[in-house]
Formats: sequence, structure tokens, C-alpha cells
Amino acid sequence: MILRLPHLAVLGVFLLGWSPALGQTLPAPTDTRVLDLAEVLDATEEARIERLLAETESTTGVAMEVVTVTDIAEHGGAGESIDAYATRLFNDWGIGSAERNDGILILVAVKAREARIALGAGYDPVYDERAARVLTTAVLPEFRNGRFAAGIEAGIASARLRLIAPFLEGRPVSATDGFSTRPEVAEPSAVPYVAGIGGVLGLFAFMVLRNARIQRTCPNCGAETLTRTYEEIEPPTTFGSGTGLEHLLCSSCGFTDRKTYTFRRNRRSGAGRRSFLGGGSSGGGGRSSGGGRSSGGGATGRW
Repeated sequence: MILRLPHLAVLGVFLLGWSPALGQTLPAPTDTRVLDLAEVLDATEEARIERLLAETESTTGVAMEVVTVTDIAEHGGAGESIDAYATRLFNDWGIGSAERNDGILILVAVKAREARIALGAGYDPVYDERAARVLTTAVLPEFRNGRFAAGIEAGIASARLRLIAPFLEGRPVSATDGFSTRPEVAEPSAVPYVAGIGGVLGLFAFMVLRNARIQRTCPNCGAETLTRTYEEIEPPTTFGSGTGLEHLLCSSCGFTDRKTYTFRRNRRSGAGRRSFLGGGSSGGGGRSSGGGRSSGGGATGRW
């Protein structure tokens, strides 16, 4: 059969438009910011990460999502690279503001040992290199030691400081501004809460404290030594929310603060798995699509 020009044009359109991802179903968005399909997070870790993402969005206005999968092929990504899959998932969910296109997605593919930070279309190309450094300095060192929660938390904190902050300020940055000049230097992540230092710490020693971690920057002195701990006051019920206290302490300047929050059981994950609704001055609530888009920017790393 002789293919004439019109036939060739149709064939070309078909081939260019064809993708192995066509017809595959992506995970549906939930009312939380963490979707742990690979089940690498326990209930406490997932709640802590959810809280950190909610606080980030409440404070900066920038939406971040975390998704873990065992294999992207099991969730609509057969034949796709993690880069392409993350972009498609990002756009399907509409992460971030449609006006600023400022959303961020952290995708972890456990079987392939790959992690992707997908950025909204509003970030300049230099942020691709900065996202790569967030991975190599904060996320991947923890993943190599099997600490998925610590790596994700460190990645969120680093992304907030190295990606979101300069983006919102609109200041020019290079690929290395704010990063250590030494390669593969891990960012501080979750650390034990140490009581008994000073009067405030002595008071905290008598409380049932849990989920301690380093939140990178103190709002009072600017040092990256602010510790946040979460104390569960009243557990959630099947149909009601629980309450808790968030304690803040800076080991550099002595700054302290206390905020209340509420949290509930995560219906998607079952009893015992909670997602924070927020409270006090730091807000929260479930995710909502802002219509944000990604043009494929970001970075991928392997551990």
C-alpha cells in the first residue's frame, strides 16, 4: 500500500501523541497531603509529615505533596520514567497555585530507589539544580540508611528554606546559594528531644513529649536550631478530633512558644493513622487542588 501525504500526517500525529502512559489510571488525590502507597511510614511518621506540610502551606502559601509508591508501574506509570510520571501526577492533581504555579511534589519510588522533586512551572530553571541539591544533601543520605520519614522531613525543611523562600522573595539565586560547598553533606533531620537544659526544658521533662524534630529556622534569631515537639492531650475518637500541644524551643536564643492543634483519624488509612487538621496560629486542613501546573521541572536522585 502506498501511503500518501495525508496518511503520513495522520500517522505522524498518532506516533507523536502516543505514550505508554495513555489509558493508565493515576492514584486519586486524597484529603491529606501525604499518600503513602508504599507503606514506608508508620502512623506517627505520617501524621508528623502531614503536620509539617500543613504548616508549610499555612505559613508560606505554597502547597507541597508527598507520595510514596513501591513501583510507579503499579500506579499508572508502566513504561514511564519517574520524571514523566511525577509531572503527570502533579498536573492531574493540580498541585499549587494556578496563578504562581509554585507547587512542589516529592515522589518516592522504593523499588527503583528513586526520588523526584517535581516543581511547578513558576520556578526558573536554576531551581532544578537547587532541587537536585536538596535531594543530595537532605533526602538521599537518610534514604540510604533506610530512614524514609527522616529523609522526607529533611527534604521538606530544606525545600522550604532553599526553594520556597527565595522563590517567594523573588531574589536571584545561583544553584549553590545557601548550600554547603561540600558534596553530599546531610541536612539535619529528625533528632531526639533532650530535656533538662534550663528551666523550660526541665518543665518539658515532666510532659509526655513525642515526635521531636528540628524545624530549620528559629523565627526569633534565625538560627537553624528550633525544636518542635508534639504532645497528645486528648486522642481522637471514631467521629471526633483529638487535641494536642506543639512545643517550640530554640537552643540558640532560648525562644519558646506553645500552640494548640487538633487532629483526626485518617479515614483512608484506617484506625490509628491520623492527619493533622491544625490549630492555634499555624493552621492546617486537608489538601485542595489549586490548579497548579508543572512543565517538567525538578530533579531526580537515586539512593
